[in-house]
Amino acid sequence: SSYNGSVVEGYVNNYKNILESNYGIEIEEARLITKEELISDDIGCSVENSSCEDAPRFIYLTTYWTGTAENELDIWNVHTHAYFGSSSYNYDDIFGIRPVIVISKSLF
Repeated sequence: SSYNGSVVEGYVNNYKNILESNYGIEIEEARLITKEELISDDIGCSVENSSCEDAPRFIYLTTYWTGTAENELDIWNVHTHAYFGSSSYNYDDIFGIRPVIVISKSLF
């Protein structure tokens, strides 16, 4: 019911640690994208249309879970066909995760 302390958070933190140790950069934050971020004007997914068609293509290039639960059983997700909606977490064999990685601008 919560991303914090979940198995998924462990996967994301492990990915963060691998990036930091392999590339010698300090990552400020590693987490899953939220429903609120996806429906923002900056990204353009739509709850009403169950779609991310107006979002940049990289948003729906893979199928993945977000960090936002709809209820106790359903989690918001994005599909490669630009579908945006919530599904039961039991469909774990068709979804991946796609971490949001925040690094310092000073590295560039």
